[in-house]
Amino acid sequence: MKLILIVAILIVAPQIIFAQEPGVPSLGWDLTYQTVLDTNHIPPSEWIWKWLGPKYESPIKPLLAAWRHEPIESSVLIEMPAPHAGEHVTAWFVRTKNHGYYFEVVEDEDNGPHKTTEDLSPQAYDKFFDAVSSWKQAEPVKPENTPVGAVPGYDAFLSLYTRGNSRQMLLTIEDFAICNNKKCEEWKPGRLAQAMTIIPRFKN
Repeated sequence: MKLILIVAILIVAPQIIFAQEPGVPSLGWDLTYQTVLDTNHIPPSEWIWKWLGPKYESPIKPLLAAWRHEPIESSVLIEMPAPHAGEHVTAWFVRTKNHGYYFEVVEDEDNGPHKTTEDLSPQAYDKFFDAVSSWKQAEPVKPENTPVGAVPGYDAFLSLYTRGNSRQMLLTIEDFAICNNKKCEEWKPGRLAQAMTIIPRFKN
């Protein structure tokens, strides 16, 4: 059920100055995502720029500023649009020496953001990180190959950090679901959707 929800999110979407404890490194991410968009020469006319808006900053910035756990050794951040109005969905996975954590923030303009915080199996996190950290950014999906209702090009972000090294990349609809035709009558999970099933809360 969780996997189906992830796919639905991506199909329907279109219609830190870090004050951590001593010894905890900065994660080195641009939480406005302007750097990764500029580096990839994404023009301002693209949907993903409009979705971010002019002054966007990831909601994990205050979470990082308030971090009081063990130093962060590894982390994965996913930001993607929610159905209908394209609200921001943030999924942040964190690994410290002895613990794993999952934080989720779903934007809600009417009632304020919905926030989830829960413990995460370090072993599940390690398998998940091993899977996603080896990836290269995919080519943007061409409009003629984009399923009806989905976003051509890029439509989400993946940020990775481990022991002082960080990088950010853009995601496409095919990272979440690969459709058999423009109507997406049949589909199979993309690489990110498959990897996320390693995490217990995203298993079918």
